[in-house]
Amino acid sequence: MTAQRQIFHGAGQPFSFEWRDLDFDLAPGEVLVAIDLATICGSDLHTIDGMRTEVVPSVLGHEAVGRVVRAGAGRALSAGDRITWSIADTCGTCPPCTRHGLPQKCEQLFKYGHASIAEGTGLNGSYASHIVLRAGTHIVAVPPSLADSAVAPANCALATMVNAVSQLIHSQGGVPDSVVVQGGGLLGIYGCALLKARGVAHVYCTEINQGRFPWIEKFGGTPIDGREQADPVAQILDRHRLGVDAVLEVAGAKEVVPQGLKMIRNGGFYGLVGLVHPDSALTVEAEMIIRKCLTLQGVHNYAPSHLDEAIAFLSRSADVLPFGDLVSPPVPLAQLEDGVELAKSQRWFRVSISMEDGSATLPT
Repeated sequence: MTAQRQIFHGAGQPFSFEWRDLDFDLAPGEVLVAIDLATICGSDLHTIDGMRTEVVPSVLGHEAVGRVVRAGAGRALSAGDRITWSIADTCGTCPPCTRHGLPQKCEQLFKYGHASIAEGTGLNGSYASHIVLRAGTHIVAVPPSLADSAVAPANCALATMVNAVSQLIHSQGGVPDSVVVQGGGLLGIYGCALLKARGVAHVYCTEINQGRFPWIEKFGGTPIDGREQADPVAQILDRHRLGVDAVLEVAGAKEVVPQGLKMIRNGGFYGLVGLVHPDSALTVEAEMIIRKCLTLQGVHNYAPSHLDEAIAFLSRSADVLPFGDLVSPPVPLAQLEDGVELAKSQRWFRVSISMEDGSATLPT
């Protein structure tokens, strides 16, 4: 057996399409997975454009769903089992894993799609036909009722938003009445759906692309024109004179943070989720944060329980929410660079990558 993989060599350089022999033994706890579908995350676009720096050469990609080919000793899995997995492999014994409740900050952290091909088997990312999962990777069974297109982004975007919403509700001591989600990309769409499902009465989503407004509404949010000239702060304060209970930043744009601080009521919560890149230096008034008694929290990635809840949420909601429609028809792995350009166009919330040959017609 052989695997196909797309090798990333750095910003501005073309990918190289390569083959890798699969004739190797698995260590205890490792799992060889055949990837059925992957999706292109915004963080990968940042890496490809040089906005983020990752080790090279590497196989990028971390959002995926696949099937077990074989498992090492100690894994109760069978060939053909359909699974997704956590974005990171963790040790399970260090303070972040055991005492701090932050396994995603493990002292021995290994992140899929962020590692050199020199590490392990080199099958470390999802822009490939196969991936090898390490022994500390959380694995979740995927119900047959869920489409690949609905599941593939769950182990990054959806699980992260499950974490963010959980942190928000914990901070408020229960389900709040009003929340603003800043950004109507996939994180924002998921955020609207999760908040509405948790019983938040008023879910707003600020977005500058009005073409996304119908999607925001489908997933439970009230769209707010986020353009500066539309004054999104005034739009929110017209509805909630004292401000909303909480704001979640998922736009990845530092310009929205001062707006978000103004939207929140005294004692409210502000979660920063999307600004995971170097262009994130903030100019804010600390006095406003102090006088309003605000809670600010960064939310990065997630714990295994959040991925469990992400798949459970999809299972509960897939019949009423069109998750699969957020994802493009698949682009063949051999044409990954075309898929990257399609993702940059923002025609789709996610562009999917399949392991088919290059004869397929690209989605538009």
